Amino acid sequence: MTIGVGGLVSGLDTESIISQMMTLERRPVLLLQGRETDYQAKISALGTMKGGLAALQTAASSLADADGFVSFNATSGNTSVMTSLASADAAAGNYQVEVAALATAQQVRSAAFTVAASTEDVGTGVLTIQVGENTAFDVTIDADHQTLAGIATAINAAGTDVSAAVVDDGKGNVYLTLASAETGAANTISLTVVEDTGTLSVLEPLVETQAAGNAELTLNGIEVERAGNTITDLIGGVTLTLLEADPGNPFEVTVDQNLSTITSKVQSFVAKYNAMVSTFDSLLSYNPEAGTGGILQGDSTTRQLRSGLQNLLYAKVDGVASDVNGLNRLGIQVGRDGKLSVDTETLTTVVEENPDQVINFFSNDEAGNDGIGRRFDDLLEGYLHRATGLLDSKENGLKASIDDIGNQVEQIEYRLSIREANLRRQFQNLETLLSGFQATQGALDQQLKSIDNLNASIYG
Repeated sequence: MTIGVGGLVSGLDTESIISQMMTLERRPVLLLQGRETDYQAKISALGTMKGGLAALQTAASSLADADGFVSFNATSGNTSVMTSLASADAAAGNYQVEVAALATAQQVRSAAFTVAASTEDVGTGVLTIQVGENTAFDVTIDADHQTLAGIATAINAAGTDVSAAVVDDGKGNVYLTLASAETGAANTISLTVVEDTGTLSVLEPLVETQAAGNAELTLNGIEVERAGNTITDLIGGVTLTLLEADPGNPFEVTVDQNLSTITSKVQSFVAKYNAMVSTFDSLLSYNPEAGTGGILQGDSTTRQLRSGLQNLLYAKVDGVASDVNGLNRLGIQVGRDGKLSVDTETLTTVVEENPDQVINFFSNDEAGNDGIGRRFDDLLEGYLHRATGLLDSKENGLKASIDDIGNQVEQIEYRLSIREANLRRQFQNLETLLSGFQATQGALDQQLKSIDNLNASIYG
């Protein structure tokens, strides 16, 4: 607890004196706290820079991925009959297609029941159902499911590749229907009944209401069949989805490389690089008129990183054709402000004429001769790696300095508290001493006054 000291005897404003003395002695704390604020600002600036660099690395990594450059478009000439989707494994080509028939799933029904009989018990037992060569499954019909509706519920609850329903034809007849979940001529439904009670066997035999059939189409004059309407093994790397039959009306499917993937990757990289240039300008700038600079002005690590990125803009890759070998050859120019600009027309032309060379320029993985995308990725990884990256190491160093400042401030504050207590004690002792002096002076004054009075009485 702080002891108040008042200058009642001395007349000094001791609280003000102590406060001013402690303010002077606390200056090292303020200086340390100022350094801590500066370190915190640098850590925040590093975080901002790391975010921008991570975005740039993602764009560079995309350029370094040769497979990621390759994409294809598959265009159907009649999208109401068939749609098409190409993967990266496709190959350019043109195909004549005619869809003669869609693949169908078999549908069957039981014998007819009267509407009145549809709510009566049919019987209990076990239904064994199989679709094509698939594994057969058993459905137990117990006393709670022996009506037509109950049988349909039990089949559907079994979670198999057959769905059941009860259909009223509006003419006094009700049917149990089964539909296969799988198309194709081979996927027919078979039903075997083992009854326990009643007449469950009346469900047999089933009557076909829709035949199981294969999709029938012609590809480049060759008639082919498939079990389903989604076909992935007819044109390499292309998925065909049949929507309706249109016999006698062929149309063309065109598969070509999507070169816009390359240009979009390049443009994304340019945008991320330019954003990083703006960040560097903000963090490293100096305003001579105001005498102020960016938070990381003079930071050697940041300047080295910026220089390394700039140097890569002029790099070349051995083995790449000269008319492609360089960002400037792709229509990418470096401005006076350090930012990149893209001549979209030039870039598109070069990509269309030499797509493989452009891909190689960015993604070549030959040891000692990496593509530009790989070089950017590797450089940035050296700064951003969470365990060994230079920026994390720098940030950890700043955090350690902040911790050290905290320890120093704590020690200084402890010494200052002792110093303040000593000052208060000293001033208190001064007041006590002066109070004693005043008491002694008062006694002497009384004695002198008494002597004066005695002399006056004697010598009147």
